[in-house]
Parts: sequence; C-alpha cells; structure tokens
Amino acid sequence: MIGPGRIAASFVQALRAHTEQRVVPVGSRDAERARAFADRFGIPSAYGSYAEVLDDAWVDIVYIASPHSEHYTHALMAIEAGKHVLVEKAFTRDAGEAEQLIEAAHKQGVFCMEAMWTRFLPHMDVVRQVLDLGLLGEVRTVTADHGQFMSPDKDHRLFAPELAGGALLDLGVYPVSFAAMVLGPFASLAAVGDMTHTGVDGQVWSWSPTRPVPTACSTPRSTPALRPPLRSRARAHDWRSRVTSTHRRRSA
Repeated sequence: MIGPGRIAASFVQALRAHTEQRVVPVGSRDAERARAFADRFGIPSAYGSYAEVLDDAWVDIVYIASPHSEHYTHALMAIEAGKHVLVEKAFTRDAGEAEQLIEAAHKQGVFCMEAMWTRFLPHMDVVRQVLDLGLLGEVRTVTADHGQFMSPDKDHRLFAPELAGGALLDLGVYPVSFAAMVLGPFASLAAVGDMTHTGVDGQVWSWSPTRPVPTACSTPRSTPALRPPLRSRARAHDWRSRVTSTHRRRSA
C-alpha cells in the first residue's frame, strides 16, 4: 500500500471484512506516519519510502492511494517493478498519463485498474442487468450528478492545484464513469465550470455525444467545493422509460 490516508484506511477495513487478502507493508514518505498506520491496522511492515514497498518480496499487488498528482508516477514505479496495480480514482491527471500506464502494464504483463468503487455497488449490478436485458430499449440519454459541500481550505488537497485537486478529478469521475458504463466510450467531450479561490475547478458540467451522430448523450455534473450539498443521482433513458440510481454519501 502506498499512501496511508483516509481512503486507504477505508480500503483496509473493507479488504479485511470481505476478502482473505492481507496488507503486508504500507509505505509513506513519512516513516512515522507509515508506522502509525501499520500499528492501527496490524500491518506487519511500515516503510519510509515507496521503493521499499516495491522491493518487498511478499507484495503481489500495490494499492496506490497517494494524491491524484502522484498516481501516474507511483503506478509506473509499481508496474516497472513487476507488480499488479490498483490505482485510486482518479486514475491519472489526464488521458496521456492513463495511456502510458496501460501501455506499460501490457508490456510488463501485469494487471492495472482504477479503483472505481461505485462500479461494484449492489445497485450498480442491478443497473447493468437492466441494461443487458434490454428492459429500457435503446438508451439514448444519461444524466448524472454528484455534489458534496467542502469547506474552503487552501491547505486541503481538493483546493490545491499542485495536487491535481478540483471537482472533476475528485468527484466528477463518478458521473462520468457511470455515463461511460451505460453508453460506452465517448466520441467527444465538452465541459464548462467555475473556479474556486485557489484556482481549481469548483463546479463542472460536461456533456458528450457518444457517437459521431449524436443519437445518445450524457450530462455528468460534479459540485464538490463551496456549494450546497446535492444528491448523487444518475438516470439512463430511452424514449419511453428510464432507470434512476440515487446514492447519498457524506464524504469523497
């Protein structure tokens, strides 16, 4: 495990509760922080560098929970060390970095995946079954939004441009991922939004026709900063029917 933060803590708890896998080492740039995390969860080894995690012979898979800005670097290090990789969302900062990681994983023959946990929620399995059975007919439109209130804090990673903060990478990936799951890969994507006081995006609307002829479209929206709390909701439509998925969550 690389990056002993809040999301990593939730991941360890879920891993222990629902699988037989074990977290063997945890690594951080701060050795004391790594040791505190290891002691909290009974993890055998704690390292003050990421290289030590990758050198550990007991490690089969590396879970990367560092800030968005570091995902590409840390994932590439793990792939080049011959380790399978699970990278927290957002996978990388941009498409170019994502393509390079996928190419590197293919070259090394290792597994590489974004930890898009919402794809594995029970109600999402129901949505997939509804779509696979064709109960909606041909889905032509997806609308999805995700909103959370985040108190203004220039020191928080969400408000830090250097850590790849902002609405789209932290929360916008949820509705975008849902739209892509329902409609398939986007043919093009456009977005508008507004900025926070620190220069990251505070609210984003995006839309996309999924085919060269816009017979299907998606409108994902994300609102994580300086905005009232919103429900997380997604809808998929054909001309006559729709399926709606609503999920409430208190933190990102």
